[in-house]
Amino acid sequence: MAFLTLGAFLLTLGVAMKVYAYDRLAVVPKDQNTQQVLGDDNANFFDADNVAPGSGPISTVATVIGDPDLASEASDENDGADIGVFTKGQSTDNNDQAPPIDFLEQTFAIDRFTGEAVPWSGSSQNGEPIEFEGQIIKFPFNTQKKSYEYWDATIKAPMTMEYEGTEKVEGTDGSIDTYRFFGSVPETEFGVREVPRGIFGLEDTNAVEATRTYANERTIWVEPETGVMVKIQEAQKQWLKLDEPGAEDVVAMDTVSASTPETVQATIDDYGSKVGVLKAVRTWLPLAIGGLGILFIVVGIALAVRFRGNRDADVNDDAYATA
Repeated sequence: MAFLTLGAFLLTLGVAMKVYAYDRLAVVPKDQNTQQVLGDDNANFFDADNVAPGSGPISTVATVIGDPDLASEASDENDGADIGVFTKGQSTDNNDQAPPIDFLEQTFAIDRFTGEAVPWSGSSQNGEPIEFEGQIIKFPFNTQKKSYEYWDATIKAPMTMEYEGTEKVEGTDGSIDTYRFFGSVPETEFGVREVPRGIFGLEDTNAVEATRTYANERTIWVEPETGVMVKIQEAQKQWLKLDEPGAEDVVAMDTVSASTPETVQATIDDYGSKVGVLKAVRTWLPLAIGGLGILFIVVGIALAVRFRGNRDADVNDDAYATA
């Protein structure tokens, strides 16, 4: 009887682990607070401090903070779906002095398992309402070897990230296996900026509104079990253009910025141990526990049949002796 009870318990536990435990483990924390730092030691850019072209090291710092209260509001708007709401602040600069070369602030809602943007009335980018699409801060748990749509904040639209292969990414004191995704944005107009007319090689230095264009080749290394973006690289170019005779295009940004080794290592430290747990719960652990449960049930049944057979034999022997 003990074998049957234990077997039934293990079988139930295996099923519950597969059906319920994984769904509770494979979600983005609503109060997540993370930071990514990208750097390039040899960038060309439009120096906002001096209002002139510049060159040298730049860094991009992106901080993501979750808001559980707003997550509840977004969930109510989406019929109780499991949603997280996050604010992302991102700043690119060549020094720590205002103004930065570029600044971005987003507030968005995502599905806590897939990481995909979901509709929400509070979504905004740089203070303006917007409807996000695709992945924003992570890929799905159990990321697949396929293409995904990824939000590009500059063009305010999703771009396609194609799966390219597997690759081990190194940190400062360790490594992690990843899927590598690549996508590109062709040169695209995305806004205007007021600058001195003289930067275009023209004599008059009065302020003019220049067209801003942007192109990017983006590579993202994703740990597939968690969907975490371990490393990001952006080969980005921006130009300032003036539609006047003799005006020369001005490089506003020319960089190959990538996640720093310290950022990569921090991600490995934070998520490395979770990879094995998630994979075990998703794949072999429920099968192993359930299989052990079935084994105990079979043994229990076999012992019960044998016990009953022995008892019947004893009864027959007693009956024969009495006769």
